[in-house]
Amino acid sequence: MASGSDNRQVVAVFDFDGTITFADSFLPFLRHQAGFVKFWIGTLVLCPFVLLQAAGLMSNSRAKEKFLKFFLSGKTPESLAAISRDFVANRLPNLMNPLALEKVEWHRREGHTLLLLSASPELYLRFWTAANGFEKLLGTRLKLQQEMISGRIEGDNCHGKAKVVRLKEELGDLNQYELYSYGDSRSDRHVLEMSAHPGFRSFGSGIRYRLRALFAFARALI
Repeated sequence: MASGSDNRQVVAVFDFDGTITFADSFLPFLRHQAGFVKFWIGTLVLCPFVLLQAAGLMSNSRAKEKFLKFFLSGKTPESLAAISRDFVANRLPNLMNPLALEKVEWHRREGHTLLLLSASPELYLRFWTAANGFEKLLGTRLKLQQEMISGRIEGDNCHGKAKVVRLKEELGDLNQYELYSYGDSRSDRHVLEMSAHPGFRSFGSGIRYRLRALFAFARALI
């Protein structure tokens, strides 16, 4: 593990959706898991909850649980392992931002510790982090009931301030590290503010980038 200029361990903390990827990965995962017809029927049924969240009348966590319950409730993590691996191998690459992957590779060459901090479920992200040299994954954990996915979130949704809590739980006093952090939204600002090297939307912005992100997201939902 490489040390920084003041001999502190260097840790690079990456958000996933919209940072390493062009767009959200949770809905494309549900599309991959459910199939075309069930996914779009479910999305239509759940659309009111998306609108409530957008209007600030429902939390991100509660809206996410509606999708978890509809699509994944009653399944086991083991039964979804093969689907998760296939998603990571065959659908997720359509969403990846090559500039972000170059930065990941730079940190790896420098010997920095790589940590993924995401609101998306660890259920499938664990396969991506294992394949891409990340030492640790901190994502949203799914609550199990009788070894099956309940449709509820275990603990807090790894979003906003909860990201800082999870990071401190994992690393302890953050002042003992030289932190690089990368994010793309307001929910990442708490981590970015605590970093010596914050990177906000470092891997693209503007109209052309947004159009490319929209195209990638649409392609991942086909």
